[in-house]
Amino acid sequence: MIAVISGDLIKSQKIPQQEYDAMLYQLDQSLRFVAKRFNASFTIYRGDALQVQLTEPELVCHAAILLYLQMKAANYELRQSLAIGSLDNPRADIKTATGSAYTLSGRGLDNMSQQRLVLNIENNTLEEAFALNIALVEVLLEKMSQKQANALFYYLTAENNSHAELAKELNTSRENVTKLLNLAHYQLIERFINYSQTTLQGLL
Repeated sequence: MIAVISGDLIKSQKIPQQEYDAMLYQLDQSLRFVAKRFNASFTIYRGDALQVQLTEPELVCHAAILLYLQMKAANYELRQSLAIGSLDNPRADIKTATGSAYTLSGRGLDNMSQQRLVLNIENNTLEEAFALNIALVEVLLEKMSQKQANALFYYLTAENNSHAELAKELNTSRENVTKLLNLAHYQLIERFINYSQTTLQGLL
């Protein structure tokens, strides 16, 4: 079993031409970070679309949230369809790979409307509690400001994520870091990441 994230940038057609290269660079750098952290593979296609393949499917929600936060911190909105399933035809270039994980992820992206985050699992109906938690986290992510997203990204990825250390990293006051993290509901997001990993480990 593997996990696949299929996603694309929201309203990318409205990005001014002179900013498009900067957007592509940010997307590439964000995906490289996620790939390194989760030992994943990725590809960018059609300019603003992406796919990520993870060999540890229980980490898929964690990876998707970090990717979302890093892009939002740069003022880009991302929607992501997460799927867990089989890999039938592994390829070095993952956009030519096949399997139910790819099919479910692509189909989920095609069916998304206003959503930012969906998850499908092969031969498994998502429990109502898990689906509800995803929907609630999605709302928190969508309402987050750039600065809140940036602070939360650093909090979730720093080796020392004390507010005082984060303040040095972000060149601001400890009080401001605490304020930004509280507005980002950082404890709830962190609890969801842990919950999603534990729940998926139990399902797979």
